Amino acid sequence: MNDIIVLPGGEKLALDWKLSDPERFQRRLKAKHAENAKAGPGERAHCLCIHQGRYLELQIRERGETYHFACWQNTGPYHRPTCPFYKPNPEKSGQAAYVDGVVREETEHEVSVKLVTSLRRNSPTISGSSAPSPAGERSGGKTQRRMTTLGLLHLMWERAGLHYWRPQFAGHRTDPKALRRAYATSSNIKIQRGITLDQVLCPVVSNDRGILYSTQRTIKDHSEKFRLYVIGRLSSAQADPYGKGYNIELSGVRDGYRMFMSISQAKWERLEKSHSRELAEFSRNEEGLSVFGLFLVTIDPIKNGKYKNFSSVQIEDAALMTTTEQLIPVESRYEAKIVELLVQEERTFIKPLRFDAARELVRPDFILTDIGKKEGYPMEVFGRTDEKYLARKAEKESYYARVFGSDNWGSWNAADGDPIPSLPDHALNQ
Repeated sequence: MNDIIVLPGGEKLALDWKLSDPERFQRRLKAKHAENAKAGPGERAHCLCIHQGRYLELQIRERGETYHFACWQNTGPYHRPTCPFYKPNPEKSGQAAYVDGVVREETEHEVSVKLVTSLRRNSPTISGSSAPSPAGERSGGKTQRRMTTLGLLHLMWERAGLHYWRPQFAGHRTDPKALRRAYATSSNIKIQRGITLDQVLCPVVSNDRGILYSTQRTIKDHSEKFRLYVIGRLSSAQADPYGKGYNIELSGVRDGYRMFMSISQAKWERLEKSHSRELAEFSRNEEGLSVFGLFLVTIDPIKNGKYKNFSSVQIEDAALMTTTEQLIPVESRYEAKIVELLVQEERTFIKPLRFDAARELVRPDFILTDIGKKEGYPMEVFGRTDEKYLARKAEKESYYARVFGSDNWGSWNAADGDPIPSLPDHALNQ
């Protein structure tokens, strides 16, 4: 993790010590607890995140006989999304559509979620598809009572900071690094009583023996009792030659994973309906765009024959997500062009994710975070010209002008063939 906290007085402490040397970690927090509480602004413990020219300070809290760090109220969204203390503002993403309790913060790092599907092998899936479970008819509000596989994929991506980009990431955002980070953060996502996501998560990626070992261990330890989640980059989806649905391959699946993934015809047709855009992008095979998937699966070992010691992996539910070369999720080729521009111009930005929200929810397509304003600079990409869409566009324009001011947000009328507008200038000390 290698995250450093500066304690009152300038002493540096590695958050790694919480696991590698817990006694030392607790001893230093206990010694600085009272001093941190009495310290004034600029003198308290802080991480290395800077907002508006100042380090973001932290509390040292006592719980029973242990101590831990915590953000100050309302500062979580201003930490870098790769910081352990980052807490996304749910009102700026599709998380705003969940009713209270679907996503619940447990501690400063842990979150619990209510899923629409069951992990127990002997239990039926709750819905059998990734369709959201509505709580009411009002579009754009808090309508979702459960999180689907797509919502879980977005939650994992967001908490791993993979929806965030800054120029220093160039050349370092690779599949192995991204999936290792997603796997690491999944240990702080509780998805069922007594179960965290990392216990049932099987990443698949080329050329990473550590990930391969973790996935093999998870299958060995938990596949008899639980359905598992498999995550990776989609590399092939072909109709089964015997008419039994489709066979799915992920990039790296032949690199020692020994998996044969398949999906029934009925579930494939549901996937085509719910993720038609992602499958179309996958079929186009456009340079720079990829499709990642999170699959809820039942895994059974093959006990006899040529493929003994391999596994038969039956997909029960799936979610797909198109990403750019930088692994930033996008919902259209127009959005991909915006990412390309922002990366070329070395900008820092966030891509708010949809989760399970209806498309009517007002959610910026991007937020520039390097302009010196705490709310950032929202950006919208308007990609259609039909009557219903234009009415919705007018509502969004009115909302942004009212909330941010007419000059404090930007849009691109891509469907009209307009050029991408100029971006606001960088702020100093960002």
